Amino acid sequence: MTAKRGFILPRASGEEMFDASRSGGDPSSEVVYAFADDRFAGNPAAVVLFDRYPAMTECLLLAQHFRQPVTVFLRALEETDHFEIRWFTQNSELDLCGHGTLAATYWLFCAGYGRSNRISYHSRSGHLEAWRKGDVVQVALPVIATAPADPSEYEVVQRCMNIQVKEIRKAYDDYVVIVDNENVVVNYVPNFRSIAQIDCRGVALTALADRDGALKEFDFVSRFFSPRIAIDEDQVCVSMHCKLHPYWARILGRTDLRALQASASGGVLDLSLSHGCVVVGGKAKLGGN
Repeated sequence: MTAKRGFILPRASGEEMFDASRSGGDPSSEVVYAFADDRFAGNPAAVVLFDRYPAMTECLLLAQHFRQPVTVFLRALEETDHFEIRWFTQNSELDLCGHGTLAATYWLFCAGYGRSNRISYHSRSGHLEAWRKGDVVQVALPVIATAPADPSEYEVVQRCMNIQVKEIRKAYDDYVVIVDNENVVVNYVPNFRSIAQIDCRGVALTALADRDGALKEFDFVSRFFSPRIAIDEDQVCVSMHCKLHPYWARILGRTDLRALQASASGGVLDLSLSHGCVVVGGKAKLGGN
């Protein structure tokens, strides 16, 4: 269970490890597909378990090596089933990545960790809890409130998105663009160069699901674009749903919601509220399965 440079790389089976020193080649890893099920491919993340973290520059090089939307770096702490967690795109470290956290949790369970069905994480965004309930992994993440965007922000976002909006809200480092119809979200063709001109981490595009339409099993649909952090379109973005959940819960008058991220791969997220956190649940698959 060792590899050169002090990190451990999971293979898809969850039962054996890739030993880079024995292979004589560069380290490589299978990925975990968060929010993947029989209908949707979900969002991939590479998962790496370290004995100790390398320098920031090497973390970025490893993320570039894996060439996944997000690479999750874990380091086991002294307390059982407690891990330090960090998330990297190919050009930056993230404050939080929910799909990466769910992917890491699923892999840890497959690798034999979490005998109590619970994993605790320590991150730059604080303490995070994850657990499994049957074949679903759940992660509790902080609620992130939204506020109305300024008129000047409306002009910039609407121009760069080239779309007629119903409402624009700001949430920490993202914009939330609300439109009238699920079809606008599903059929939207983004211009990533134009979206990258918006001064933010990313832009969520969202609408209520049509009660009589093809997506009636869902409460709302969304997509998320973040070309500024080297992810043109995030296939399933959990942190975005920490911002969308309180908004749509207020509109719908309930907190148990089912969401569809209507990206090319797609993913289903079951959302609820508990102790000031959004609980995000979804299935996952190991790469190659």
